[in-house]
Amino acid sequence: MIINYLITNVSANREDEIPSETQFGISNNITVTDVEKDERFKILKFKFKFDAAFTAEESKEIGKVVISGFVIYTGENMDKVYDTWVESKKLDSSVTEEILQASLNISILEAMSVAKMLQLPSILPLPKVSATNESGEHTEHDTTSKKSKK
Repeated sequence: MIINYLITNVSANREDEIPSETQFGISNNITVTDVEKDERFKILKFKFKFDAAFTAEESKEIGKVVISGFVIYTGENMDKVYDTWVESKKLDSSVTEEILQASLNISILEAMSVAKMLQLPSILPLPKVSATNESGEHTEHDTTSKKSKK
């Protein structure tokens, strides 16, 4: 179970001159870089790094956001999770989804704010609204995102 998190570093940059008609490509990556065990508090600290790279048509990087931090985990299987990391530098399958999802959620929220400050596009697609119906009349629309089924 994730009990806390902390962002420890945020770095970002963008090119000064980006033509307004530029089509952006965005690639994201999340990586667990280390796992530390704290016997005193009975926790594991999963350090992570998130990268979002913004590229133009020619695959030239025109912006980047990098976020580092950690999530704090506690659970019954902590010794097994830690031993797996020490032996193979891989996450134990029992925590992989939980740790990566928490790290990604934390990072994307922060990265969206940073990208906005740098006038880079949103890292996630935003909902789109159509202001007219088939007969050309203005209508109200629900912009709530729908959850997909697994």
